[in-house]
Amino acid sequence: MDIRERLDAQPGGYVGIACSDRPRYTAHEMCWDHLKLPPGTAFSRIPGLSVAANYNIACRKALDGEAQWLWLMDDDHVYPPDILVSLLERDVDIVTPLYLRRAAPFLPVLHGDESREYTRYNFQYLKGRRGLINVTADGTLPTGGMLIRRHVLEAMTDPWFETGQIDPEYGSWDIYFTEKARKAGFKLFVDTDNPMGHIVPLAVWPVRSEDGSWQFDIREAY
Repeated sequence: MDIRERLDAQPGGYVGIACSDRPRYTAHEMCWDHLKLPPGTAFSRIPGLSVAANYNIACRKALDGEAQWLWLMDDDHVYPPDILVSLLERDVDIVTPLYLRRAAPFLPVLHGDESREYTRYNFQYLKGRRGLINVTADGTLPTGGMLIRRHVLEAMTDPWFETGQIDPEYGSWDIYFTEKARKAGFKLFVDTDNPMGHIVPLAVWPVRSEDGSWQFDIREAY
């Protein structure tokens, strides 16, 4: 099927973009401009300092209408135009594209085991794997790019996303939400065939070697 037929085959939903008072990156806005949406899909940018609160607003907006799914997006990602329809075609409870952390060593944003550290689903674990990876047993997904079916939201209670439940110093709304979803009996997947980029503040420095030659070094900006 071509992209139009693929989109027409999917139900309408709701896209909620969490942002501050304005979108941070032009690159994300350019991706959003080219994103392909199924007919009947609504969307809004949801500003605010609390990502968990932004996500909860998106959940309520989705349930207030006829949306059959919710796609949560942050304003620091880049992605191909067909990523949403590709995720919808997976037809699972909850799925998130594969992407990396914004800080070195840029590991996949997938927590695992009871320590909730980035140790279970590392690059070695992903080697040779394709398609969906079921992390329901012991993994937690990031919420940027997360596609959630309506029946999941209806079965879980408001607020869906909460801060301070895992660590009082950090939000951890993503970990807490996916742990609650797992306990409610829903399946969690990461899609390795549909990755997306995570925009990172980096600086390019000129570096002089001992022999007097010059090269560049890429460093985190802060």
